[in-house]
Amino acid sequence: MALSLRLQAILDLVQGSQVLADIGTDHALLPIEAMRRGFCKKAIACDINKGPLDIAAANISGAGFAAQIETRLGDGLQPIRPMEADCVVISGMGGTRIWHILQSEPTKAQYAQRLILQPQHNLETLRKNLHAEGYAIETEKLICEDRRFYVILLARYTGAVTPWAPQEYFLGKDIAQSPLFPAYLEYHQEKISRYIQSVKDENDRAADAARLKWIEEVL
Repeated sequence: MALSLRLQAILDLVQGSQVLADIGTDHALLPIEAMRRGFCKKAIACDINKGPLDIAAANISGAGFAAQIETRLGDGLQPIRPMEADCVVISGMGGTRIWHILQSEPTKAQYAQRLILQPQHNLETLRKNLHAEGYAIETEKLICEDRRFYVILLARYTGAVTPWAPQEYFLGKDIAQSPLFPAYLEYHQEKISRYIQSVKDENDRAADAARLKWIEEVL
């Protein structure tokens, strides 16, 4: 099965890993393709739900990688042993959920040389939380699939990070070089403009007004 553009962009960041841990693997499409292309030497497909994990195991066996890809049932990073995975992928969840997973198992998260994170929302908060706890955001990728924008972060624990400016936490840094960036900004401009009409809290209105100003300055 061909990977979606989102999963392909994530896969590109996996290349060169030793042990990939795919958290919330669903049907294990990512670890199977990573193994097929030689992007890692071993993979662990984790999911909190038994049903999808059973399907993942069947897919792995059918692809001929039962000896290289292990399935484990559990929540977040709990199924991963300490100092086991040097590459961790957490995608398709909210930024708050992703951060909770990392904070629940900090030793495992800090050991990984590559944290590949793709939040569905709360991206700004996730960036701030990563920096506040010493994780450097090394690069970001912006893609558009089925008229939806996705930002994929590659992060790593360093223990000390120079904070970004407030507008950089909202807009990102690397993705400003993407040809998709103007359309991404226009999408957020329209979204915030609609939202700000209905919000009643003055602090929320002021924060969104500042975000609109940052977008206008770039556009």
